[in-house]
Amino acid sequence: MREYKSNFIKADALFSKTLLSLAVVYSANTLAANPSVSLPKGTSLGSTSFFDGFSGDSSGLTYLLYIQRENGTSLKNNKGKNAAPFDSPNLDVTVEINQFDYKFEPTKSGDIYGISAFLPIVSLDSSFGDKGPQLKDNGTGLGDLTLGGYIQFLPTIKDGHPVFSHRLAVDFILPTGEYDVTKDFNQSNNYLTVIPNWSFTILPAPRVEVSGRINYLYNFENSEPAGSSPMDWNGGTVNDTQAGQAFYMNFATSYEIYPGFRAGINGYYLKQLTDDKVNGDTLADSKEEVLGLGPGVFWSSKDQSTNVWVNTYSESMVENRFRNELKLQFRIAHKF
Repeated sequence: MREYKSNFIKADALFSKTLLSLAVVYSANTLAANPSVSLPKGTSLGSTSFFDGFSGDSSGLTYLLYIQRENGTSLKNNKGKNAAPFDSPNLDVTVEINQFDYKFEPTKSGDIYGISAFLPIVSLDSSFGDKGPQLKDNGTGLGDLTLGGYIQFLPTIKDGHPVFSHRLAVDFILPTGEYDVTKDFNQSNNYLTVIPNWSFTILPAPRVEVSGRINYLYNFENSEPAGSSPMDWNGGTVNDTQAGQAFYMNFATSYEIYPGFRAGINGYYLKQLTDDKVNGDTLADSKEEVLGLGPGVFWSSKDQSTNVWVNTYSESMVENRFRNELKLQFRIAHKF
């Protein structure tokens, strides 16, 4: 078994979480905007699925291409209801991610160290009805660069076949992308995020695999919050914001229909653990949550040098973020 690792992005898109989330929340009694903070774009929600615990058993360079499409058709508040006073909110996000993954020679124990770089190109298209606030997007541009390092452990072998494989990694989302302080939706987060994560695959029976990736997010301060309207906090200027800490998990299981082709179920779950902050003060009821589920397929060439994933998701249990009615991802990996 030889599969290829991806930490992505990685855009939601969400890059992630759902790639993008609302930048400001409007008060019903004023034209001023109270700041709201979103978890980072660049997390790997749904971007990894089948055979995530494998990353190849030889040194060298692997290239991965991701194409992601998200359609956010409703904006949810902290109770999972449509957020007022927005009228017909819609956010379409299209992301192309280029990943370069390099593995060094195996150690004496058989473990492999590697490094990865992810560079997304993000296209944003937002629209709102005539009766509510109008928010602005930043069009098309480069997203944040993600750099990471990992150790792929030697698989556990039983009866000549791998039955368990896993990997530890740490990713850094760097604030290098397009960012306009006058826009509500940007390609860049404009802050640093650190994401330690653990990926695994279990092969419990012939033709069956179960995979998962557990992630923890720590987000640093954004010293230049963005928004298309002036923002106010307790009657003063908004100087900085900080997204809360969060946990999320990708999970999947598949069945081999015939050699090289599998079909299964893939999903993700995100839960924000601490509230966001504005000027160091807690922003109450700001925690995000989302569950995504859907079918997926996986294909591998006979020599396993090329692998293709197609995953679809529909979201539920959504709080404090856009709900994606449909999220689609195509991913291809080629080992040189």
